Amino acid sequence: MASAFDAEKKGALERLERRGADAEVMPVLQRLNALEDFFTTSSCAGRIVVIYLPAVGAKREAVFVGKWHRAVEVEEVLGAVAEAPAFSEGALWFIVQAPILHVACRDIDNAVALLRLALDAGFKYSGMKGLAANDGRVVVEVMSTERMDVPLAAAGTTFYTERYLAFLVSTANALLTRGKVKLGRFYEGLRMLE
Repeated sequence: MASAFDAEKKGALERLERRGADAEVMPVLQRLNALEDFFTTSSCAGRIVVIYLPAVGAKREAVFVGKWHRAVEVEEVLGAVAEAPAFSEGALWFIVQAPILHVACRDIDNAVALLRLALDAGFKYSGMKGLAANDGRVVVEVMSTERMDVPLAAAGTTFYTERYLAFLVSTANALLTRGKVKLGRFYEGLRMLE
């Protein structure tokens, strides 16, 4: 009879197959999910976004006007800004997010081993996020420091020049690349769990 962990893993893998994931994070997901004592519940390879937020923290009401899992050009960001909906409240943001993975581990020992690999790969903000009381399952969040949140406009006022936006885009691309290098190191480190 399958354990609760195995049943949850089967469901998570079925959802991943239906929904897919970012192409650049798929090798990591496949390597993790092939291991008996781990499965991924969510992931992102890292991204650059232009997003409208009606209020700070209003994630459910957010509107993505540009989203890229790769380096971007200034013209792409300007195009996304030009297509943003008109708004009198809230703000338009330029955001870079590091790769992030949520991994269910069969037990605390496996979670500790995975966490060590993540930290060794440079995912400094990684940690254990939850412990299931009924079966000992532990969720590890693999996360790093590459993040930037910059308001671009609010209430009809633009806060950037094209020169400043060029600087932001260059910085964003560097942060995205740095995060993906760490993702590659993490992928290689997972061999230690095989």
